[in-house]
Amino acid sequence: MPKFNLLNGFIFSLIVVLTLPGCTTQSEISSIPIEIIIDEKTLAVDTEIGSTIQTVLFSQEIVLNPLDKVDPPVFTVITEPISIKITRVEEKFETEEIVIPFEQQTVRNEALPERQNILIQPGLNGLREITYRLLYENGQLFSRTEVRIVDIVDPKPEIMMIGVQSPFTSIPINGKMIYLSSGNAWMMENQTSNRKPILTNGKLDGRILSISPNGKWLLFTQISTDDEIINELWVINIEIDESEPVYLKIDNVIHFADWIPGNTLSLLASTVEPRDVAPGWQANNNLLELTLGADGKVLRTEEIIESNSGGIYGWWGTNFQFSPDGKNLAFIRPDALGLVNFKDQELEIITNVIPYQTKSDWAWVSPFSWSKDNRYIYWVDHRTDKSLENTELSPFFDLKAVDSENNQSVTAKENVGMFSFPTIIQSSENKEKYQIGFLEAIFPENSESSRYRLLIGDRDGSNSQIIFPLDDMQGLEPQKIYSSPCSDDQICQLGFIYQGNLWIININEQFSTHQITGDGLITRIEWK
Repeated sequence: MPKFNLLNGFIFSLIVVLTLPGCTTQSEISSIPIEIIIDEKTLAVDTEIGSTIQTVLFSQEIVLNPLDKVDPPVFTVITEPISIKITRVEEKFETEEIVIPFEQQTVRNEALPERQNILIQPGLNGLREITYRLLYENGQLFSRTEVRIVDIVDPKPEIMMIGVQSPFTSIPINGKMIYLSSGNAWMMENQTSNRKPILTNGKLDGRILSISPNGKWLLFTQISTDDEIINELWVINIEIDESEPVYLKIDNVIHFADWIPGNTLSLLASTVEPRDVAPGWQANNNLLELTLGADGKVLRTEEIIESNSGGIYGWWGTNFQFSPDGKNLAFIRPDALGLVNFKDQELEIITNVIPYQTKSDWAWVSPFSWSKDNRYIYWVDHRTDKSLENTELSPFFDLKAVDSENNQSVTAKENVGMFSFPTIIQSSENKEKYQIGFLEAIFPENSESSRYRLLIGDRDGSNSQIIFPLDDMQGLEPQKIYSSPCSDDQICQLGFIYQGNLWIININEQFSTHQITGDGLITRIEWK
């Protein structure tokens, strides 16, 4: 019985408590206290049960910034007393510039005397800009992160050319020879060991390289600093040490620029228009005449041949060459060979040429050369192949000579390849006589990719013989062969590039061959 009475008493007491005045159930409670911690302050707020934190912040006119953090999250529903913590987050950016040190490079060059050094490109430090993202929480730095790195100025290496002893025997040469090595121009005169730098800026591209008739000036092209320009035409006096080059204000010269024989300071040039698509230009096929002053600066520019289509595949361009006496200027393009009529300012075709279809982004233009008597033009003719329907695909190319006076052509050598590059070799005994040097493809019917042999023959192509390379050597890359000036007491010589080195052949009974350089850096030569 005692247990029964205790239970009844508890139930009675509970009923009394619940029915006393001033007491409410939990379901009747409508608001609860919360606190908001913000900006180093604490706010005490009463809010309705079931409200979200976002609603409470809005009611208190608390504006959140995009990066601010709220804990608990703003979508949380309030059902009990809580503490809301707001962390103010601020974003800032700062930049820092740092120096990129330039590298030092050395180039060994046997053209320089041993132990002699030449600075061919001064070093230039680069500049790098780094952007950081800084996050601050309640005014204190929280994180610092790299978000952007830009090189404002690229570093340029310092290039020092160091002279090393040449392992090759020095030989006498006739006249002046200019050669390009790593974009720099050097000159040999009288002896192959007698070498001096002409330009050491590393910018010469080898498109144009020509010594003036009096041997005083060098005409050349070099790479432009303007990305919209392919190259620029310049001259420099090669007889004055440390002479400054002169910009001729003619740009984009790819195929032709040369001195006018007999006019020391006059020259012709043909230009192109740069294009974004291969091959990188559209030829103008024009001719401009430039007259220079004694200081090399341009006095007058005159248009001789205006821009024209240039015939079939004329987008590639036209090449020109003066006769030795300077009275005639021959032109050659993918579809024709002819002469320039200066009086009427037009091109007169001597013979048509069957264009060669390369099936690529280049066009074939025959190499050609004038005879010493100013009458014949040697060139490579594209012969038809009767087994092919498309004559432009014929693999046959013949070395021919055309008489510029009566337009009659004769074949000097059949099936020599498309890059035969005929050159005239003056006889040292009789100035009225001459021989021809030319290249012959080792695989004539694949002459586009074949290597070549160097031959010398009589002016009509007869009695030709191979003089380079030797039996155990690879063939030559197709290139122009240069003949030295000759006089009665001098042996005539031929100059060419083999595996990146300069070679000279003395034209005598033994055809003595001499390697002149060994660094493998030669890209172009000129000899007068």
